[in-house]
Amino acid sequence: MKQLFISRNYFFVFGIPLLLISTLFLVVNSSFFIEYPKELSIGITLDLLITIPFVYFLIIRKKEIPKITVVSLFVIGIVIVSIIIPKEHQALLSQIKTFILPAVELGVFSFLIFKARKIIQEFKKQHSNHLVFYNAMQQAVSAVFPNKIGELLATEISVIYYGFLAWKKRMLKENEFSYHKNGTSVSIIMGLILVVLIETIAVHALVQKWNVIVAWLLTVLSIYTCLQLFSLMRSLSKIPIEVDLINKILTLKYGFFGEAVIPFENIKGVDLTEKDLPTDKSIIPFSPLGNLDTHNIVLHLNKKAVFKSFYGMQKTYISIAFFVDKKHQFKKVIEDVSFNQK
Repeated sequence: MKQLFISRNYFFVFGIPLLLISTLFLVVNSSFFIEYPKELSIGITLDLLITIPFVYFLIIRKKEIPKITVVSLFVIGIVIVSIIIPKEHQALLSQIKTFILPAVELGVFSFLIFKARKIIQEFKKQHSNHLVFYNAMQQAVSAVFPNKIGELLATEISVIYYGFLAWKKRMLKENEFSYHKNGTSVSIIMGLILVVLIETIAVHALVQKWNVIVAWLLTVLSIYTCLQLFSLMRSLSKIPIEVDLINKILTLKYGFFGEAVIPFENIKGVDLTEKDLPTDKSIIPFSPLGNLDTHNIVLHLNKKAVFKSFYGMQKTYISIAFFVDKKHQFKKVIEDVSFNQK
């Protein structure tokens, strides 16, 4: 029911502007436009550049959708007007491009600078609390942007950070556990990078015979995918699993691509096992690589919970499988804290 409500909500947000734009397309292709091209050109230009963005703003003003997307709709309107309105009737559009568009561009640039400064200020505040980079950036960006936009932006910034900047070795603290040394995650990710690179070369050679621009576009996307995988691989050693005895929380991590926050009171039990997971999905793999990755621990909860996967995607679970390098030590700590909760 909730998903249906969300779908209807987004249909309302984007459906009305699309309906209005479609109506203007019909007007341009009507006989009425042929009779009054000058007058209707002015009206259509104003509708696409002012009326529709304003209606869109009224729709999203109380929602989490960033208000700056109104500017995107304004720019789309300029493109549409340039295409559908005859050149001889684009005088108003030319004036808007000359006088209004530069002001909009300056406003957007100032907005981005302002947001960037707030993110930096929030990051310094969060980083002083000794959070790992991804969590500090996640909280900083989420304080400036809506949740979903914040998750996306924090992930993209982390790709750059862990790919190029985070070279200092991180030493484990008490009750922190690594999961990258003895498992298969690193080798699987390296294998995926190799596969993507090989396929990129083959696809580029094939597609460029049809369209050079598309070929290079696909190549750039593939290279960025490799960068994401490389950054994820390097982040595994920087973001450990943590058992927080003070706040009584277990935090599972898979680099900056996965996080599960579990209160001690919700832990039912822990098993050491490397058996294949059941097909009924009663046990969910924590790794974003799914069943490709290995596990040696299954944690059972008293009630269902949700963990975050890559780009803020959420998965529900009652039992979760993951890998820990020192599994016996981890199990002892979890059993001790679970016993103390009873």
